[in-house]
This record gives sequence, C-alpha cells and structure tokens, in this order.
Amino acid sequence: MDPAQDTLRTILDAGVAHPLGGLLKRLEQQTVAVPERAMRRTLAQERLLSLDDVELVGFLALLLRRIGAGHSASRQVLQELALQPSLFQELPYERVEAAYSLAQSVELGGVARMFLGSALETGLGDRLDGNDNQHLDLPLGTRTSAARGRDRFKLDRLLHDRNPKVIAALLDNPRLIERDVVKIAAMRPTRGEVLEVVAAHARWSARYRVRKALACNPYTPAPIARRLLPTLMVQDLALALEAGVFPAELRTEVAALVRQRRAAARAASRVDAETS
Repeated sequence: MDPAQDTLRTILDAGVAHPLGGLLKRLEQQTVAVPERAMRRTLAQERLLSLDDVELVGFLALLLRRIGAGHSASRQVLQELALQPSLFQELPYERVEAAYSLAQSVELGGVARMFLGSALETGLGDRLDGNDNQHLDLPLGTRTSAARGRDRFKLDRLLHDRNPKVIAALLDNPRLIERDVVKIAAMRPTRGEVLEVVAAHARWSARYRVRKALACNPYTPAPIARRLLPTLMVQDLALALEAGVFPAELRTEVAALVRQRRAAARAASRVDAETS
C-alpha cells in the first residue's frame, strides 16, 4: 500500500476522531447556522479547496459515512457541494484525476463518482426541435418578460420552456410555488442548461422535492445528479430505483448506495441497542 493509501486508511479508521472529522463537524454546524445560501456555499468551498488530495478524499468519505448514519447536517453540507459544481471544476485536472484514482484504489466508489465528469450525455440537442416552447409560441424576449409577470395562464405554459433565460426569470417570480419548480425540475425532455439553472437557484434548490426531481431526471447533467443522490433519503432512492426512473448508467450506483445506507443504518441500530 502506498503512503497516500496509508494516510487515507488512518483517516477512515479514526473517523470523526480524526482532525478532518472535527473539520467536518464544524462545517456541519456552520452550514446549519448560516441562513444565507451564498455564504454556506462559500464556507464549504473554502474548506474543501484548502485540503490536499488525500484529505479531500478522506473528508468526502467521512461525509458520506455520516449521511449513511442518518446525520441530517451532513446531508445539508453535501447538498451545498452537490449544487455547487464549480467547486470541483476549480480543481486542476491533475488533482481530480489523483483524487479519483485514490478513491477507487481503496474502494470508495461513492467518493470517486463525485469527481466524474458528464458521463451521461443525452444527445438532447439532437432530439429536441428548434421550438423552445411548444405551449407558448412567442419570441424569447416576450416569454422572458411574461416570466416576470402576473398572468397565471402564461406562467403555467412557461413551466415547459426550454430556454434557461426564461426559466431563470420564472424562478425569481414570487408567484411561483414549489409545485411549479418541481414540475420544471422533473420535465422530460428538457435541456441540461435549464436544470442547471434550477440547481443553482438560491431559493428553490434548497427544497428537498426539487432536489429529488433533479436527481431522478435523466436529463440532469451527470455531475449534479451524482452529487445529489446521497442527499436523498434512502427510502426515496429505493422507490425511485424500483420505479426505474434512473438512467441505466446510474442504476448500479444507486443500488450500491441504497445497500450501503441500509447497512450503515443497521450497524448504527446495533450499536444503539448494545449501548442502551
């Protein structure tokens, strides 16, 4: 085993007792305490970018382990990371490659997948016609203006729009409700750019039902979908897997995640029973 693997094993064996575990717990506390989405993302970004490759893999492994054990604050941290793809894009390719290889070498598949690029190319641009909204045949500027307006008839039809500028204006409209945004996030077919706009929105991306719709939509860009999956509750993952909503490329990963989370929950229950 090489030195990097040795160091990573030490981190994993120590768990939250390791200094990285302390860093993770502090980040969890800060994430819960800070109300502003932009500041939460900045905190998460600063913490992760300060780590070296081995620490980064170890940190993410501990984060996924705590999510599996049912820590909601850990899930919220991962939510911020999942909805901030630029965090991973800022890492040089050499670092991403090294971290991915290290995670794979010690069988941390969940961590390794977080570094993967867009492997789920849908060819959407070739399949969709040139009409960005078949439900409201108006020019782009007119639709964008209507997305900021009060006309509920038009707003309902703009939910089907495939232009990210229209969707961005629509998401900022105070007349929109969560059900509307879930519909946008679950829309099929759609463009990946539209779903990226939803995932990046400060208000709506924090809603669990919106995240679930994004994660289960095969048109969601792979880096976002993969990082959202661990933020979902295991029962929702299992039901979605059984319903066949995930693209073929993700089914094996989701099944493995469900098994891991259930095993972690059983182990935690045994520990609680032994200590009670």
